[in-house]
Amino acid sequence: MRALAPLALLLVACGTPPSRAAGPPAASGSAVGFSRPPVVEGSRRACLEPPFTPGDAGTLADGTPVTAVGEGRGWVVTLDGEQEPDATEVHAAIDELREQPGLRFVSHGLYCGEHTRMCLRLAGNLCELRVEEAVATLRAGLAAVPSLAGRRFEVMIELAGALGPRCEEDDRACGPVPYEGGTYDPLGSRIGGAFPSHSRGACDYDGECVVMGCGNHCALWEFGGANEGATCEGYAFPQPVFCGCVEGECQWFRQR
Repeated sequence: MRALAPLALLLVACGTPPSRAAGPPAASGSAVGFSRPPVVEGSRRACLEPPFTPGDAGTLADGTPVTAVGEGRGWVVTLDGEQEPDATEVHAAIDELREQPGLRFVSHGLYCGEHTRMCLRLAGNLCELRVEEAVATLRAGLAAVPSLAGRRFEVMIELAGALGPRCEEDDRACGPVPYEGGTYDPLGSRIGGAFPSHSRGACDYDGECVVMGCGNHCALWEFGGANEGATCEGYAFPQPVFCGCVEGECQWFRQR
């Protein structure tokens, strides 16, 4: 089964594993659209700081405690309520919650406490999503669902997307990324177009190309990792494919 990339599982319904297809879908133009959040001097590190995150404050504007996890990529907050709902109760109401503004891809699962505790999770792109606003959106959404209103929830807000290229251009140890297994041969030739519908972005070297979505997309790092069109099927290729820079484009390629 294709490994799922953390921080970018926006379309995985809780408890629903990805399927495996016999091969990649037929090419039908460019990759499904990833947004392209702002980049400041070749990086998005500034978006791990206020106003996008609480930074070192340790609280939201209303004084609610918030804890950073995953090197500032995740922010955990507890929304006060009378009691915690059980998982069955949440799953029964999750579709109704997803109908609320801004919560189409909210999920419930083992996201908190290093994947040991059930909580709600909402992810978005670095430099687009603001933690404070995401928490407010969840509060409003929960209040609008009668069976969940007034309940106590632990919430994980995650910021998806690369901070910058995977490596510098002169880093000889940094090469392409395999889709699933396979060993890259630096002496072998590259044959692009292995998965054109899931490849995107102009590049100068391999380190600028990253695997996005649920692991099926090879794209320039500047695109956001959270994508409404990314689905999580696993594909079986007749020979190993890799994500790298081929003829100035980030794309999946084969070797010979």
